[in-house]
Amino acid sequence: MCGFPLRCLTKCGLALLWVLGSVQAHGQVGEPELKAAFVYNFLQFVEWPKGSTASPPELTLCVSPFSPLKRQIGALEGKPVQGSTLRVLLLDLPSLGRCRVIVLDAADAEPVFGALRSLPPGHGVLTVVDDTDAARAEAVFVLGREDGRVVFSIHPDAAARAGVVISSRLLRLARGAR
Repeated sequence: MCGFPLRCLTKCGLALLWVLGSVQAHGQVGEPELKAAFVYNFLQFVEWPKGSTASPPELTLCVSPFSPLKRQIGALEGKPVQGSTLRVLLLDLPSLGRCRVIVLDAADAEPVFGALRSLPPGHGVLTVVDDTDAARAEAVFVLGREDGRVVFSIHPDAAARAGVVISSRLLRLARGAR
């Protein structure tokens, strides 16, 4: 896939350097901060279906009120993402349609996936679940720990159902990628 500009890769590289710099400056970054950085960087490598964003200048990320990443994801508010500004909201199931990205804890995934199943294919909602034990086929991204490291996997079928396209560069970095 060649649709991702070099400046996007540069931004992601700078964000990664920032995280690594934080690790060196402070000795160690916490798992929630690292996972939030992963989520932010994922957004740089995703294309949403045309017309799927209600407000083009903003990309709305909804986070579960029960997610252990809630505070760290909230800190991403206002950051740039592919020419848009990231807006972070608490997930409210009746207002699911306003979310382009949803970050879930495994415990609250089922009601959200049930609601997403009622949307038409290509709905444009990217899902991230923070729990490898809940590596559901419905989640586009799954975050977890393996051998003391934060890892992620990608379910391409879930991405296709959502109508989002993930850069092949990111697909190669995912756990289990060939």
